[in-house]
Amino acid sequence: MRYFNQIKPVEAFKVADAKELGQLLVLDMDGVRGKGDTHPLEAKLRTFVDRSAVLRGVRAALPWFEVLLFHVLRNELHRPKGTKKALADFGEEEAKKAGRGLANALLANVSAEAAVDEWMRTYPALGEMELQFPFLRPMMNAVAGAILAQVAWGVKARAYLGAAVSAADAVSDAVMINEFYEMGDTGTAKGLLAMVGGNVAFQTIIVVTQNHGLKKNKWRTMLFEMLSVVTFVKPGLDAHRVASGAEHLQGAAVAPLTEMIITKAGELVFEAIPGLVLQVAALLRAKEKGTTAVVSILISTASTALTATTIFWDDE
Repeated sequence: MRYFNQIKPVEAFKVADAKELGQLLVLDMDGVRGKGDTHPLEAKLRTFVDRSAVLRGVRAALPWFEVLLFHVLRNELHRPKGTKKALADFGEEEAKKAGRGLANALLANVSAEAAVDEWMRTYPALGEMELQFPFLRPMMNAVAGAILAQVAWGVKARAYLGAAVSAADAVSDAVMINEFYEMGDTGTAKGLLAMVGGNVAFQTIIVVTQNHGLKKNKWRTMLFEMLSVVTFVKPGLDAHRVASGAEHLQGAAVAPLTEMIITKAGELVFEAIPGLVLQVAALLRAKEKGTTAVVSILISTASTALTATTIFWDDE
């Protein structure tokens, strides 16, 4: 990639090339981002652009392009400062504002592509820049995706929020099972209980599959994981592993992030969606619409939506 990047002209750059270039850019800058006003990022970025034929071409046409990339890679949150200036009127100060703006877009959006789209709409000059250099959007999509994957708050926010909502959903389901029994609606109570049981059974299967090949402390780890399943704390445990960057244990079937995605998918299929449908049906049949039931449905809806978006985003 480095070799072809030095000689490949912009007209020969395809989407796949642009994505690889964006990923390589973030990888090369890893470890030198966010260390004060003057730090190795500026020099390293200049070297990267010097070695890249397509980026040299952009810099030749837009002298402030490096400033834009510099602040994109810094990924520091600032109070948004938009600018409606056209591309012809853009300078280093406008490039600084626009570069800082991507961090705010990443915080507000679920996916890197959505964040880049919002970013380019916020700064119209970037849209003009894309027309001139079409490879820049897929490159920036890759840059934004790589930043989201590396930066702690992006992963932690999604992991811990998902765990909190899952826990709230489990508590609300338990409350509603008890309430349905008290109302005499044993069919709905048993149905909801069966869905919770199905989810627990699925999580248990995942635990056995994930830890069966461990080379060290296999049975102790498996017992601990099963205990986390039956006590409904596994979502929080998975979130902590992902957010803290836990390593893929030797012999484990998949990495912690993949395990979290699989368990969330099981939760979605066995409990979240069918439980939500069952509770809505019960609420529609009930003569009195209790506040507890409405709150439980809202929590289940939030859990389902967040779980689905997390699965599709992290699976990318």
